[in-house]
Amino acid sequence: MRPHVRRWWIVAALFVVTYGISMPLAAYGVFLPVLAEAFGWSRGALSAALSVSLLLGGVAGFFVGALADRHGPRAMLVVTVVLSGAGFALVSAATALWQLYLFVGVMVGVGMSSFYLLSAATIARWFETRRGLALALVLVGFNLGYISAGPLAASLITALGWREAYALLGGGCGLLTLIAAWTVRLPRPGEASALRAALGRGASIAAAPGSAVEPGVTVRQALADSRQWYLNGAWLLLGGLTLMVSVHVVPFARDRGLSLAGASLALTAYGIGSAGGRLASGAISDAFGTRATIGAAYVVEAAALAALLWVPSRGALLFAVALFGVGFGASDTMVVKVIPEVFGLRAIGAIMGLLSLGWRCGAAFGPAFAGFVYDLTGSYTIPFGVAPLAVLLSWALFALGTRHRRR
Repeated sequence: MRPHVRRWWIVAALFVVTYGISMPLAAYGVFLPVLAEAFGWSRGALSAALSVSLLLGGVAGFFVGALADRHGPRAMLVVTVVLSGAGFALVSAATALWQLYLFVGVMVGVGMSSFYLLSAATIARWFETRRGLALALVLVGFNLGYISAGPLAASLITALGWREAYALLGGGCGLLTLIAAWTVRLPRPGEASALRAALGRGASIAAAPGSAVEPGVTVRQALADSRQWYLNGAWLLLGGLTLMVSVHVVPFARDRGLSLAGASLALTAYGIGSAGGRLASGAISDAFGTRATIGAAYVVEAAALAALLWVPSRGALLFAVALFGVGFGASDTMVVKVIPEVFGLRAIGAIMGLLSLGWRCGAAFGPAFAGFVYDLTGSYTIPFGVAPLAVLLSWALFALGTRHRRR
């Protein structure tokens, strides 16, 4: 297969990985009120299990990325997606809160440490031009998981019960992602040469994983670069916002009087908006640049969050959630796209691991913060009310993280 064709097959395989692994994660918000009712566990305690998962996965992600820089992405993807699928499937056997923390917090945490950062790092090594579109096509699988996971989980719970539903969802998605992950690899030397020749002088298609001749900085240099910390902060805030909304939007909608099936449509609205935002931003950024694209995305995201608390009807609530998805999908894709532009490809896996730790720290804090505030106040007004300010702060940090470095 010619390398120009092969790289789009890699995009397709990574799309399946991101779609399959996001399904049980997206469904966690649907299972959350069901588990709370079944066991009497608080929403804060249930949200904290996901927080442990995200934090542990962030720590593991650095090592996963560093190993992939040396040996390629396939082995790490295969091992981690199997662990993730098994962890979600075992939730069906949980009878105590500590078991939920073991299955979701530890197994899923380590298992989900790889798919996002290795997908982005692999695409960066295959693509110089059209990188924004390729990334968007891969990462849109994450959002399509949210489109289908909500209604699917709700229907499975109704038809089979929550235990059987989680076993089927976790096991099926684990098998799907395993098959796709097995086909992922980096360009071979001949393929890299052909891609560089087609792109011309100055192309940054990887010659070999971990090669010292690759353009870019080392992990040590990235740690000493203030831009890495600014981007870390920007992505931390985005992670906190999106996980807070995706985990708590179903309970939020149910508190507004919607049924479980009706409230689960909020996840579908979020997924549709995010998918559209990713695809549009990928194509637009290739033409107009990353900074302009993410600026528009941040404006949309802040406006949607500001409107969410004041929407008067179910239709307006779903529209606001979809609009938030558009802004988040675009802004998240632009953060991923800018990392190889700022730091190069030499240690892209490890640097992605560092930055994804920031995203995961925010994602761990956001749902737990909203859950415990709800437990204290009986309302989501405070966490959803401060969210637009977090968007504006993320924008400022992104601007600082993408400025030109002084010589």
